[in-house]
Amino acid sequence: MHAFNNFYFHCPNCNAVLEGKTLEMLGMNFTELYSDGKMLCDDFLTEPQWLVCCPSCSHIFWRSKNQDDHIPETEISDYGSIYPYSSWYLFGANMHQTAGKKALIRRLEKFLLLLRPLSPEQELYLRKSLLWAINDLVRESQAIGFLALLQGKIGFCSWRQNRKTYLTEKFIFLSYSKAYNDNIKRLIELVRSFPDKEADKVYLAELYRLKGNFSKSREVLDKLNRATHYAHQIRMRVNRKNPAVFKVAG
Repeated sequence: MHAFNNFYFHCPNCNAVLEGKTLEMLGMNFTELYSDGKMLCDDFLTEPQWLVCCPSCSHIFWRSKNQDDHIPETEISDYGSIYPYSSWYLFGANMHQTAGKKALIRRLEKFLLLLRPLSPEQELYLRKSLLWAINDLVRESQAIGFLALLQGKIGFCSWRQNRKTYLTEKFIFLSYSKAYNDNIKRLIELVRSFPDKEADKVYLAELYRLKGNFSKSREVLDKLNRATHYAHQIRMRVNRKNPAVFKVAG
C-alpha cells in the first residue's frame, strides 16, 4: 500500500516539471522509526526532500516549504513530459546497493561544501541527511544477523550474501569515522542553538550516544522532564556503551 499524494513543481532553471510525493496520515501504520531520527514509510522518507538536483539540467535548488512552488493540478495536463519522483528522490541514489549509499554520502558532503552560505535550518537538514546516509551502511545489521537466521527469518543463502554485503558496508562505515563524528559534533552545536524543546533534548542525548559520549548522553537524559520509550531505549544503550543506530519502532 502506498499512502502518498502526488504534487508537481517546476525547476527554476530549465522549467522542467518534477513529480513529488507527500505522505498521508493513514500511512503512519507502515512507518519505521530509527534512533537517529530517520523515519521511513514504504521505503520512502516521511520527511520531505527540500534540496533538489534537477534531473533535466542538474540545477541544484531548495524547494519552498510553503508550497508556493506547486503547480495547480488543473494545469498538469498541459505538460507532456514530467520527471518522476524516483528521478530526483535522494538525488537518484539506489539505496539498495552499496554504490548507491556511497554516492549519496559523497553528494551530501559536496553540497555542504558548495551550497554556502547555508541557513541554520538548511545546514541542520543536510547534516541530518548525511548522518542518516552514513548510518544506512549499518542500519539493517539486526535484520540480517545470525539470530535472524536461527529464527528462520532469513534463508542461509540469503543470510550468507547479506552477511558479505554487511561486512563490506561495515568497513566503509568505519572508514567514515572522522567525517561521521565531525558531522555529529556540528549537529550537536546546531541542535543546541535552537529553542530548548523536550524533543530536541532527547535527540541531543541520542547524538551524544552516537558519537560515543555516553556520560554526556546520560547527563542530558537525566534532565528530561518526562520519560518516553525513545529516551528509555537510548538510556539502555548508553548503559551498555553501545553507540550503534537502532530501530525504535516499526
